[in-house]
Amino acid sequence: MVWGEAKNIWRRGDLLTRLVIFHVLVFAAVMTWQLLVRLGLGTVGAGSGEGMGLATSWRWDILRARPWSVFTHVFVHADVWHLAFNMLLLWWMGRMFQQELGSRKLLAVYLAGGWAGWLFYALMLNAFPGLRSGDFALGASAAVMAVFVAVATYVPERRVHLILLGPVALKYIALIYVLLDYFALGNGENAGGNLAHLGGALFGYVWTKQWQLGRDLTRWLERILDPLFTWLSWGGGMRVVSSPRRKWWKRRPTPGPRFKSDEDFNLEKREREARLDAILDKIARHGYDRLSAEEKDFLFRQSNKS
Repeated sequence: MVWGEAKNIWRRGDLLTRLVIFHVLVFAAVMTWQLLVRLGLGTVGAGSGEGMGLATSWRWDILRARPWSVFTHVFVHADVWHLAFNMLLLWWMGRMFQQELGSRKLLAVYLAGGWAGWLFYALMLNAFPGLRSGDFALGASAAVMAVFVAVATYVPERRVHLILLGPVALKYIALIYVLLDYFALGNGENAGGNLAHLGGALFGYVWTKQWQLGRDLTRWLERILDPLFTWLSWGGGMRVVSSPRRKWWKRRPTPGPRFKSDEDFNLEKREREARLDAILDKIARHGYDRLSAEEKDFLFRQSNKS
């Protein structure tokens, strides 16, 4: 029953919801495995250790033993509070980002920001030994900071209501977060984490400024992530198909007529609305003439239904 409800939440949720759920599932799996190891029912394999082998490091000898950790560390957290804080901030800022720039870019900026944070962390700790406070790093903080600063740079004057303070411009909240990480470097307690946060924030700022100039720094990553985006955005029964100009999300055809359940009907409705939103966004950015023949036909058919 619990599993069935979890599947329904996954299927009904958008990309951001599924991204948060994925982090929770990874955390539960890692904590369960660590418990089994403590009970003597599991073993820690070669190249594992901190974060069950998913945490990354600034040390090249450790990275050679676990190169995958550069990609996996953004999904691993040290404890429940570490996970909760990052997921709350991701949910808060991710909603705004998704509304302004869409789910596809949210996933790309999130991942690229996490990797940029690791790169900045690794380079700085190798260059300045005095900043070292540990060998490992894990968590989504750098990726979340990239999303946070990206949306704050894109809509800097958007007001957010804070308890006791009232409405505050998003740019000031982002600036406070960045300054807190910068000032925290002096005490050295978590310098590696602070550096990763600053690297992610820097990436988010640069990405948005380049996007506003018409240059998309994550376009290559979006193309690589299209299959994953399909899974995270739409779930089972969906696949990515190619067209001459761009990819669209499309249900696999089913043979013969059949009656649709309420769930199927609502799912198809959400798909049509998502595609329509993407086309309208493209018109707003590039004009009607940039639409493909298929997109114009879809828009025409939807307008006739209105």
